[in-house]
Parts: sequence; structure tokens; C-alpha cells
Amino acid sequence: METSAAGANRLNVAKIAILAWCAMLPVTMLPPALKEVIESVMTKVSGAMPGDLYALVKPLGAHAFQSINMLGAFVCVPALARFLHRRDMLKSVAALALAADGVLLATMAIAPNVAWLLIIRFLEGAAHVIGLSALMAIGAGFAPDGRRGRVMGVIGGAMMFGTACGTRLGGVLWTHFPTWFFYIAGFTAALTALGTLLFATEAKEDTSDDAKIPWTQALRSNPALGIAYAYAFIDRFCVGVVTSTFVLFLANTHSLSPDARSRLLVMFLAPFALLVYPAGRLTDRIGRVRPIALGSAGFGVLFVAYGLIPLSWMPVAMVVSGVLSALMFAPNLALCADLAPKAHRGAAFTGFNVAGSFGFLMGPVVAGGVLALMYWMRFAPIAGYRMAFLVAGGGEVLCAAITLPMLRDLARRGVTR
Repeated sequence: METSAAGANRLNVAKIAILAWCAMLPVTMLPPALKEVIESVMTKVSGAMPGDLYALVKPLGAHAFQSINMLGAFVCVPALARFLHRRDMLKSVAALALAADGVLLATMAIAPNVAWLLIIRFLEGAAHVIGLSALMAIGAGFAPDGRRGRVMGVIGGAMMFGTACGTRLGGVLWTHFPTWFFYIAGFTAALTALGTLLFATEAKEDTSDDAKIPWTQALRSNPALGIAYAYAFIDRFCVGVVTSTFVLFLANTHSLSPDARSRLLVMFLAPFALLVYPAGRLTDRIGRVRPIALGSAGFGVLFVAYGLIPLSWMPVAMVVSGVLSALMFAPNLALCADLAPKAHRGAAFTGFNVAGSFGFLMGPVVAGGVLALMYWMRFAPIAGYRMAFLVAGGGEVLCAAITLPMLRDLARRGVTR
């Protein structure tokens, strides 16, 4: 019976991993064509702005597009997550949210101006993160105590592989089918919603009132979750900078096309995706502390170097960044699972995604603000990009330095490994 149950669990985890991969495809098609998406809408208002203002608004519009979806997630998800947890409808919630995500992505194709594009993007972000949070909570329900690292590594790896595939697909689609770009993204999300309804299965767990608490109460009951949330925040902060400032850096400083940008981003994301599961297995063997802290510190230092190294070195930097990202992402998922009792698991992962969403929101906002400040101070554009990378990478290093003693204390007390 135990062997049969373990096989069923593995099958259910595999289904959730495939669905998580599918869910990441449509939203990650957008970053490689970020500059072109904003320019296609901005051309409708270019004649109404002075040249200097237009030159400033274009990059700010791109940063806003990459952050406002996470603002939607940050504002809407906590309240909706509390409502949804009370009804024990994670599967239905995931399907409904992903279907809404598909409709909103397709609607972006007919946005008449930047304001409407950002409103739709705000709602799309809320829908996507609700769906992804529900899928992650379903998957965590099938993670036994001694195998959380590898189970969450499978799901995390699938998400990152979906990000890599979506990024590459986005560059190709914008190059060859720009008018169908948003419709294809929306159709992909709608298919994922249908797949969730047909194939996802929830674990049978306790459904008492303790299982329906909001994520803020889960954090209050176990403040150590704040460590996992801090890493989720700063990691996604850096991802937000990559998908906005770094993409514009490649386009404006190195004159790379959407297709070339997507190739370079895949060099980062592919090793990230492929190594998340092995990193999850590693963290089950050696613990969470060293991979999280050392991976974050190393990634932060390399992030600072993005604005300093020549383009010919960038592929190597991207591959190493992917390796370090896997080394810190998988153990952080496992850490969140360690610190979340079964009764609080769904709420804990909602909080994890809210923290990540807030980081993804603030990354483009802060980086865009740095670029605007450096522009008005008459620094060369490259100086603005370098300062943005310094802020993001320095945040990673600072987070590792502050939390390392806390992680060691948790390991000594047996709370985590």
C-alpha cells in the first residue's frame, strides 16, 4: 500500500510540475520583446510629448509594464487567497485564475494606449499569481517530510524550465508573428487552465479551520517564515531587474534584437531549470543553509558585474548565474516547506509568492527610478544601468549576510536542515 501511495504521489507531483511549466510559458514570452511592445503602443502618443520627455517615458513605461502586474498580485492575492482557502477549492481556483490570465493576455493585443495596457497588465498579474500559488500549494501537499527538497525542486525546476522555454518562444514569436503575439500567449494560458481542471488532484489533508488561515497569520505563528520570504523577495527583485532593466540594457547598449535577447536569457534560465531538481536533492543531503547563503552571495556579486563585462563574456555570466540561481532557489522552496506546518502550507506558499511578487514589483520600480535619476543628473546611460545592477546585486549579498546567522540557528534547533 505504501509503495502504491508513493507512486500515486509521484504521479500527482509530475502532473503539477507539467502544469506549472505550462503556466509559466505565456507570461515569460513578454520580456524579450519588452522594448518593442512598449514602443508599439508609445508611437500612438509620441507626437504629444516633447522629445526629452518621450526619451524618458519610454524606459519608464517599460519598467512599469514589468512591475505593475506584480502590483496587481501584491494587492489582490492576499485578500483573494484568504477567501479561496476557506472554500478548499485550490484546483478550481487555479483553473479559473489561469483562464482569466489567458483572457487578459489576449486583450493586451487591442490596448489602445499605455494606460489601458497597464490596467490590463495589473489584472493579469493578479490572475497569474493566484493560479500559480494554488498549483504550488497543491504540489506541496504531496511532499513527504524527508523529500521536500526534491519535490519542491521538481516543481521549481518545471517553473524555471517553463520560464526558459517561454522566454525563447517570446523572442521567436515577436520576430515572426508580432500581430499574433498576445493571442498565442492567451491561448496557452487557457489550455493550461483546461489541463488543470482535467488532470490536477489535491492531496487529502486536514481541512479544519487551521488550514484556512491567511498568510499573514501563518507568518505571525512562525516568524521564521520571514527568512524564506526575504529570499523570495530579493531573488524576484533581481529577476524583475533582469526582465526589465537588463533587457533594455541589452537592447540599448548592445543593440541586440528580441531574438538575440531571448537567446541570451535562455543561457541563464536553461541551467537554472535543469539544475533546480539536482539542487533540491543536494539540499536534502547537506541542508538548506549553505546553498541559500552562498548561492545568493555569489549571484549578487555576479549581478553587479553585468554592467562591467563585455558582451563576449555575457554568455558565460548567464550560465553561471543560472547555476547559482538554482543553488539558492531550490533550498528556499524546501525551507518554506520546512517552516510551514501541514495546516499552514497553502497560506505559507501564498505568502512566499506574495513576497516574491512584491520583489518582482519593486525590482523594475527601483531600477527604473535609478535610471531616471541618473538621466536627470546627466550621467551617461551606461552609468544608470551599472548603478541599477549594483543596487540589485548588493541587495542579494546583504540578504545573505543578515540571514546567515538566523539560518544557522534554525539548523541547530532542528527546525530546518
